Amino acid sequence: MFKGLFPVVCLSAVLTLTSADAFSAPPLSSEQIKSVVDGQIAPLLKAQQIPGMAVAVIYQGHPWFFNYGVAEVKSGRPVSANTIFELGSVSKTFTGVLGGYAVQSGLIKLDDPVAKYSAELSGKQWRDITLLNLATYTAGGLPLQVPDAVTDQKSLWNYYQQWQPQWKAGTMRNYSNASIGLFGLLAVAKSNSSFASLMQQQVFNPLSLTHTYLRVPESAQADYAWGYKNGQPLRVTPGPLDEQAYGVKSSAQDMAKFLQANIDPDSLPSEDAVLKKSLLTAQKGYYQVGNFRQGLGWEMYDWPTNPQTIIADSANDVALKPREVHALVPARAATPASWIHKTGSTNGFGTYIAFIPAEKLGIVMLANKNYPNPTRVEAAANILQALR
Repeated sequence: MFKGLFPVVCLSAVLTLTSADAFSAPPLSSEQIKSVVDGQIAPLLKAQQIPGMAVAVIYQGHPWFFNYGVAEVKSGRPVSANTIFELGSVSKTFTGVLGGYAVQSGLIKLDDPVAKYSAELSGKQWRDITLLNLATYTAGGLPLQVPDAVTDQKSLWNYYQQWQPQWKAGTMRNYSNASIGLFGLLAVAKSNSSFASLMQQQVFNPLSLTHTYLRVPESAQADYAWGYKNGQPLRVTPGPLDEQAYGVKSSAQDMAKFLQANIDPDSLPSEDAVLKKSLLTAQKGYYQVGNFRQGLGWEMYDWPTNPQTIIADSANDVALKPREVHALVPARAATPASWIHKTGSTNGFGTYIAFIPAEKLGIVMLANKNYPNPTRVEAAANILQALR
């Protein structure tokens, strides 16, 4: 029987259904799935004045694509499943997977002190800070962004050498591009390869992500959407740590592949055994932060859960504030009964990705306008609940 959309006021209650309930009904038809997605996305685009959006849904393990509006207002170029959007901080999940690869291939140990991977970080303030602290924003107060004065590698290292922690490592989470960005740099330091090359070789290529880039080449510019802010077109500009923290650009087609691999790593071919372990390493819970577990890029909630909790946690006034953490020792293994997600934004784009491995269910929403995180989470929660 088709499960229609639920009013927002009922969402808290209906999302506490057990996963067993999800498989008691016959599969939805393509028309029913489209009705569910359209019912949430069409009013969202209108309310938020978003020019275009590409949505990929994984339903019972299979991808479905829905495209809305335009990738470029001036030309009227329509959004397609191959339109390239800026992922913003969803890029951190790719860095997490590459960090997992570095662990699995012996390039790093997460508990190692950072000085082991860079002589530039030999100051006493770095002595008790590990790679895991950098990857989970628990190094002691690294800021959201590096200062504007940091423009190249030399000034970046100079900044880190002068930085002083506010808190003891491993006690507080302070969401930070400067933190996970440095982790990405150090994770590949002993690889004799650049971050971009290793990402291409070990993540993008094995997953057949043919429309996913750190730098969009000339040959793909025709598929690259324009982002919009106050009605004006713009795109992200290169900067220190952009590749590691917010620089991935991708399409709904490719993000569906990324979703499927994360939902079911066992589906990967045997020759990708290291990548499978890398995906699961990124999904481990290393710190408990209030209601969620912090992974490598990913944030995980036990499932089922109250969606209002996830919605509230996604607001910037909560997500960006320092929060006390508790180390999970040993790290909690990747748990299929979890809501796993990440938001991401640049000045002109807004992205959301979420999935529940136990239900083979997931969604990615790619928009060419930055709009509030809670609005994204609420729409995604409505869609995924209606598909259960």
